[in-house]
Amino acid sequence: MKYVLTGATGGLGSQVLKYLLRLVPASDIAVSLYNPQGASAEIKDAGAFRGADKLLIVSYPSIAHELRAKNHINAIDAAKRCGVKHVYYTSLAFGTGSVAAVMKAHLDTENYLKESGLKYTILREGIYSESYPLYLGFFDPSEGNDEILIPHSDGGIAWVSREDLGEGTAKIMVDGGYENGTFLLSGSRCLTLQKVGEQVATILGRHIRLKVVSEDEYVKRNVGRPGPRGEEQFLHAWATTYQGLARGELDVVDPLLQRVVGRELKPIEETLKEMLGVAGDAAVMEQYAK
Repeated sequence: MKYVLTGATGGLGSQVLKYLLRLVPASDIAVSLYNPQGASAEIKDAGAFRGADKLLIVSYPSIAHELRAKNHINAIDAAKRCGVKHVYYTSLAFGTGSVAAVMKAHLDTENYLKESGLKYTILREGIYSESYPLYLGFFDPSEGNDEILIPHSDGGIAWVSREDLGEGTAKIMVDGGYENGTFLLSGSRCLTLQKVGEQVATILGRHIRLKVVSEDEYVKRNVGRPGPRGEEQFLHAWATTYQGLARGELDVVDPLLQRVVGRELKPIEETLKEMLGVAGDAAVMEQYAK
């Protein structure tokens, strides 16, 4: 059995690799690293995937719909050309028919993979606990701003750590089964952004208030921030995430991940304490907000 992982240096891919190395010999694993310039010539020619029994396609780290879908389709086409037996794709936890812009390329990729003729497993990975600042109005404790603005609506999220997702994804690949299906890997309980904000306030010993505002007010607050998250187009697209929250798209707990890893999942409170104990939350936004 040969396993090929894409995005093996990323937040999720590196965790999958860590746990896969505990389950199978290193000689059975090949990795394809993230290239910000897009798919390399080797991938387009299918050389990187040749001889793979199982391929994990970790989603391209951007919410830019066309760019993201194009890279996913390139990878699926390459897998088909070189005879990969089973493709695993890391989708996202928003529901089918989601209104969230961040889910659109995932849904396009899911449909393309289903129609590819390849054996597939779609893993709708839960919302990373580590990405909480992005959902919590780009919260950065170093800014000293204790009023968090979010547009449209609050809602429950079944937060889950990247390490738990990495372990579960690796075990699903090794265990076999899960063929030609879509599976949700969520945390074991849901917390609203209000509750997460309260946890952050307790950890920091500060009074932090979350306020639901209009999309225009949300955009106005954030225009000019560093990188894409300060651009109006990105902000309007990201605001649709909260429309998904209002629909309950992330307020879903599935027991599969906990069953696969065979233990209690890491609570978001633990992740918050780890992250708020060191500098660097701004890097989270730089990683995801693009």
